[in-house]
Amino acid sequence: MEFRILGSLEAFADGVLVAVPSGRQRAVLAALLLRANRVISADRLTEVLWGSAPPPTARVAVQNYVKRLRDALGDSDRTQIITRRPGYLIELDDDELDLTCFESALESARAAARECSWETAAEQTRAALELWRGEPLADVESEVLAASELPRLTEMHLQAVETRIEAAIHLGHGGDFVGELRQLVAANPLREHLHALLMSALHASDRQAEALSVYQEARAVLVAELGAEPGLELRELQQRVLAGEPGFGRQSARANGAARTAPDRVVPRELPAVVPHFVGRGPEIASLTSLLAAGSQQPAVVISAIGGTAGVGKTALAVALAHQVADRFPDGQLYVNLRGFDPDEPLPTGEALASFLRALGVPGKDVPENTDERARRYRSLVAGRRMLVLLDNARDADHVRPLLPGTAGCAAIVTSRDALAGLVAREGAHRVELDLLPLPDAVKLLEALVGNRVIKEPGPAAALAARCSRLPLALRVAAELAATRPTDTLSDLVAELQDLRGRLAVLDGGRDQRTDVRAVLSWSYEQLTPPVARAFRLIGVQPGADLDAHAAAALLAEEVADSRHAITQLCRAHLLQTTAPGRYGMHDLLRGFARDLSAELDGTDEQRAALTRLFGYYQSLAAAAMNVLFPAAAQLRPRASSEAALTPAIRDEAEAKAWLDREGANLVAVAVYCAGQGWLRHASDLAATIFGYLIAGSHLSEALTISSHTLQAARQSDDLAAEAVSLHRLGTIAVESGRFRDAADHYEAALNGYRRYGDRLGEARILHNLGLTEHLLHNHTSALGYFRASIAIYRDTGSRLGGAHALCCLSSVETDLGSYDEASEHLQRAVQVFREAGDQIGEACAVMRIGDLCLRRGQLAEAAGLLEQAVAVYRSSGQAAGGMANALTLLSDVSLHRGEYQQAISYLRQALAGCRQAGYRYGEITALRKLAEAQNVAGHTGAAREGLATAIRLAAETGNPYEQAGAHRDLAESHHSVGDYEQARHHWRQALTLYTEIGAPEADQLRSGRGALHVGRAPM
Repeated sequence: MEFRILGSLEAFADGVLVAVPSGRQRAVLAALLLRANRVISADRLTEVLWGSAPPPTARVAVQNYVKRLRDALGDSDRTQIITRRPGYLIELDDDELDLTCFESALESARAAARECSWETAAEQTRAALELWRGEPLADVESEVLAASELPRLTEMHLQAVETRIEAAIHLGHGGDFVGELRQLVAANPLREHLHALLMSALHASDRQAEALSVYQEARAVLVAELGAEPGLELRELQQRVLAGEPGFGRQSARANGAARTAPDRVVPRELPAVVPHFVGRGPEIASLTSLLAAGSQQPAVVISAIGGTAGVGKTALAVALAHQVADRFPDGQLYVNLRGFDPDEPLPTGEALASFLRALGVPGKDVPENTDERARRYRSLVAGRRMLVLLDNARDADHVRPLLPGTAGCAAIVTSRDALAGLVAREGAHRVELDLLPLPDAVKLLEALVGNRVIKEPGPAAALAARCSRLPLALRVAAELAATRPTDTLSDLVAELQDLRGRLAVLDGGRDQRTDVRAVLSWSYEQLTPPVARAFRLIGVQPGADLDAHAAAALLAEEVADSRHAITQLCRAHLLQTTAPGRYGMHDLLRGFARDLSAELDGTDEQRAALTRLFGYYQSLAAAAMNVLFPAAAQLRPRASSEAALTPAIRDEAEAKAWLDREGANLVAVAVYCAGQGWLRHASDLAATIFGYLIAGSHLSEALTISSHTLQAARQSDDLAAEAVSLHRLGTIAVESGRFRDAADHYEAALNGYRRYGDRLGEARILHNLGLTEHLLHNHTSALGYFRASIAIYRDTGSRLGGAHALCCLSSVETDLGSYDEASEHLQRAVQVFREAGDQIGEACAVMRIGDLCLRRGQLAEAAGLLEQAVAVYRSSGQAAGGMANALTLLSDVSLHRGEYQQAISYLRQALAGCRQAGYRYGEITALRKLAEAQNVAGHTGAAREGLATAIRLAAETGNPYEQAGAHRDLAESHHSVGDYEQARHHWRQALTLYTEIGAPEADQLRSGRGALHVGRAPM
């Protein structure tokens, strides 16, 4: 038999339609089919047929209806409808009921959608929806069934429709479904995902204005009906549309047909590989697995795997556990080694948060500077996701608290030598005391590593495990040594180890309670050849987290082939481990051991010589990479040390950027180490070399870390030059972060430093930057003074290019003040210098400013031509995204003057995206205000107000009260234009307060002009 319930109720026998009796027998069949292969109680059937008022003979009547139904279906032997306490069930194969087929196809489609296999999702939803023939239960007389079952069926149908449309949007066919989506949204106004799909379909069809209008309509409905703002999906989608980021319609797949990654959400997979031959820890894994299994129903779970000593296997257990439960966390797994007990400084929590944010898809420029802000952003990103976070080697509870997810569905595994009692008490962490391996497990690990020799010598094998303190790290080191000496018995090795243990105890004076472990490490170390042993010691001294063969060659003053050989031998001995393809690092216990040996055997002079070579290598290769990426500034960079080893060639921009990205963490570590260990010149040179890369890539936290350490070192060394340069960089970082007042403070301090030690060019550059900062703060008079002073010094020192750039900036202030003739003269002089020097970017900047002058004079055609010329240069160079955004914003002004509102909106969306890409916060604010102006004129007032609200927030965050006041003023105008006088009055007051605080002339305008009407006499 085959049955259909997704529409009119039908039954077929061998393809022939069977007449199903109407009335209550039909309701009985429907109830049985809706719970196919499950027992429906007689009481439930009674309720289905008569509701809450059944007749006294209801039970007998149900039996009669079932009997007649069996007769109608030809089920006289009762093999289809079966009597089973406390009622009946209908037994069907999966393909005998359309509802079962529908549910199966829908689940397959949703699984495919989760994996972003959109063709499969489209195919499965198509198959599912083809089974839907009309409204279910329409021909079944049962209000109870309609009330209890129809919502479930309708929800499944809507999910199928949503999945089908989502797949179509990802496959580039979203425009075909706009009409259907509008109908669905109208029928389901509180269903946010439908609004999101409609926005995505419009966005993918280049109908951004309509997409943003959908957001405003959705928000209005949600606020009015539920008193709630839109959820994360809609908010993020609105931001993507505003930024001009690609919407759906571009599917991406991993190579060889692997699972696809959704373009709108990054799914990190950062777990390290499981340690080979992991053994034991069964009870701990069982306990932790059970805890994690319940994690989705509890607040964020914190699991602390801790032990009394290093090398006990905390990380190995945590990684093995994480891999076992990873499938329960489909939104990704994050990992960080916090280096809490590393001989050098632990990894700061803020840097760990920055790495997590980048792993979650946040561009480096958008990573907040403050650790607390990073933590809030991180928690927001993981909210609503099912993610696993592995925090390895934490120093203490405070080290990890900001890294803990804050919502249900996430879990955190923390490893530490510290007891983390604070996490247990405050966060409810589950603590697992990880002891030494039980002796049978320790022997089992030796057997897995050594083989039959353990089986043949069980006694010596147990003694060897005991000599290794049953620590997995020591066991692996001992096993590798045993494997290299196949002719020795395990008894011989145990005896030798016992002798070595005694010698170490004497040397340590009885103070080292881990003598057994040190003995194992020493035992393995003493088997190394002298060159490899030296490599082990010096690799332990270098400050980076890891290194490659080229860096090792520089450190060791060897050929790369020799360093590769040493690395291979150390890896085989488990004295070095692979951290990534071609990169190698040390466990902190090994690093401490290596440093002790190096201090004893190499001495300070050899260590310093090795580090000097390594730092020279990093400086040399960093300079080579920067020269490829930013050739114009090559002559300004510090020269690499002549002691640097031969470096690998960097042939193009891709290789240069890849090397800097790969070595970025090490470069920061080296600069910080040098600043703290008396190598100030090395720190300053490396900081100067990579600063442009850090700023251009918006690695502001790393730039801040280096500059703060070099400033501290410079002050301790009374090095005025280094102090001024560090302050100069801190000012630039503050500008890039939008903190203009902080920038001005840093620049003023740097100016004093440059003047004290007589650096005239440094003084000119700082005066120039102070002029820029004051201009950004709309302090025009002081900006003019700084620029003129800067130009005078550039002229005296013969720096024509520096003077040309300062002239451009001076003209910008003059333009704002209405001094058009002076601005034009200065710009023509600057263009001539830029052309003679071949500086295209500088010329584009000057041309853009001339275009601005033409615009302000009403010469629209000339302005448009000049601005398009500037945009073309910026775009072809791939640099100066902020400059291109400025030119696009000015082009939008041309379009607004011409009444071309949609063109203006298009320019401004491009400008907004460019500002966000470049991390140009001031430009982002002005672009949002301009975009709102264009949207208001075009009638998209809701989108305009959302943009202005964002501009107010950004202006407040960046300490720019002038733009904050301007955005409030814009909002007041917008609300007043539609008669919303209460909101208008609120924003006028906010604007007046801010203008008054900074002494802006606009405050008087608001009091005496139209603003006063809005503040004091607006209709109530």
